Amino acid sequence: MTGGERVRHGSPQRYAEAFLRAARPALEDFPVCRGVRLESLDVEYLTDDRDAEGAVRAVCAVAAVTVRGHRFSYRRGIWPPFHPASTTAAIYATVLEERLLTRPRPPCVSGTDAANEPPVEL
Repeated sequence: MTGGERVRHGSPQRYAEAFLRAARPALEDFPVCRGVRLESLDVEYLTDDRDAEGAVRAVCAVAAVTVRGHRFSYRRGIWPPFHPASTTAAIYATVLEERLLTRPRPPCVSGTDAANEPPVEL
């Protein structure tokens, strides 16, 4: 981490707190109409074990959501920052939503769901 990052964004802990304050409302609001429920949103601090002080070298945000009965976890690095915390939170929420909407679905097994079956010719 350069000195400029600390001056612009504060400490990793302060940046993570600002990120969580901005991300939580976005993640609680966007998915409701699509059958998605936010279970948890947290951050993980990755420290440099070689450093005696345990300096933070990276921070990751981790969200756990339930989508139509299936659990999905999304992890993304937020430190060192490239944007202000509010912008990073908006990007995080947008990418998570995109992944939830475009993730591959399991293939349909014939005979399990009439709505997915092709029409039968009589």
